[in-house]
Amino acid sequence: MPSDELISHIQTKAPIVNIVSAYLPLQDSRKALKGRCPFHPDSGASLMVSQDKNTFKCFGCGKEGGPIEFLMAIEGKSRSEIAGRLAVKLGLVHDLRAV
Repeated sequence: MPSDELISHIQTKAPIVNIVSAYLPLQDSRKALKGRCPFHPDSGASLMVSQDKNTFKCFGCGKEGGPIEFLMAIEGKSRSEIAGRLAVKLGLVHDLRAV
């Protein structure tokens, strides 16, 4: 299980815009980027992604969080699996067994 410190570090260092835009197109908005939420039927663009805060929030279904929560929701994987993968990708650990 990843430590709280590692989770916190990943949440601030994993680029949410790059992560979300790998799954859906994002458009510029006033203070954030916006897109159609993949977690519910969305005819508008109710998902907001804040690059400054490194978070996402859907104003339709209420789902929100950071990079780890987005990937958990869209891939259906556990916090440990996602955190481990991101920790390796960010160079925070070199082996998943270290997480």
